[in-house]
Amino acid sequence: MSKKADKDDVIQQNELTDPNLISLFDLEIEAQKASPVMAFIPSFFTTASLPFKNVHKPVFVRKGANGITLTLSSPKNVPFGKYGRLLLSVLTTHAVLSKEKNQAVLLEFKTLSELLRELQLPKQRGKDIKEQLECFSNAQFAFDIETKELKAAYLFKDLYEDGNYPKSDVVVKTKTTGNIRFTNGVQIQEIDDGSDVKTAGIKIVLSPEFSGFCQRHAVPIDYGVYKDISSPVGKDIYAWLVYRNNGIKEPIFIPRDKIVDQFMPVNEEKDRLTQMKTFSNNYNKILSLIKEIKEKYYEELNIGLDDDGITLYKSPTPILKDDTRYALITSDI
Repeated sequence: MSKKADKDDVIQQNELTDPNLISLFDLEIEAQKASPVMAFIPSFFTTASLPFKNVHKPVFVRKGANGITLTLSSPKNVPFGKYGRLLLSVLTTHAVLSKEKNQAVLLEFKTLSELLRELQLPKQRGKDIKEQLECFSNAQFAFDIETKELKAAYLFKDLYEDGNYPKSDVVVKTKTTGNIRFTNGVQIQEIDDGSDVKTAGIKIVLSPEFSGFCQRHAVPIDYGVYKDISSPVGKDIYAWLVYRNNGIKEPIFIPRDKIVDQFMPVNEEKDRLTQMKTFSNNYNKILSLIKEIKEKYYEELNIGLDDDGITLYKSPTPILKDDTRYALITSDI
């Protein structure tokens, strides 16, 4: 082995083990927190998202509002929780920023610490992120969307003989399905020195269909806010509020049952009395999280809360895609 190779091995070993460098790494994370950071998440995952906790299952189904159903599948276990959401945000951000559209995107991190730095997480969270990487490996999501809308019958006059179409509006039901792999592959390199195992190189290849999906359907978020909201359901609510805010022209009322079904659905297998109690508790929890988000993270949010549901009003968007106040999460990698 050459002297240069020996030197490179020593440098890599120091990067993995030097406590002074680890301390500097933690300080760098604190410095990142002081600056606003932009990231992205797929807009679809603001309506139906990952499970809140580890379900220990290869398949997870969530029925969101407005006829949307998400099915996650993975050979061993599906991604979950707050760290699964943070990693999904990083994957989405890399996909959105890629110059190549609808193509596979390669993410490379020299060490696990480098990935943790981008996630703004301390070294103690390394095990959690490795777990989520395993979950995302070979994972995919399928979605079913059913919509109903009234349209003028003349738009479909070709379906009727001799142009004898109805004079009143008709109900148009549309069902859309999709099946998307998160990655084409994940490679993790580990260094075993006999007494400890260190994670070195990490390579993630985002699938072309996932990259294209993100490039067409992504929501810009304040990553610092998204990370600081501790509960997974709170993260989902924040992302949804940012997303829905973009298209509001007139006030929108959303009944409490729709809100609960979207964010904290009640287990239908429970008895009726337990369902009613859980439903009430879940709705109050959602209202509490919305109030916390408004007070701490999104003061401009204009929203009405009551026992029957919530009303969304036009609000200033907290972050725009070209907002120069924010540094993109991948900008210094």
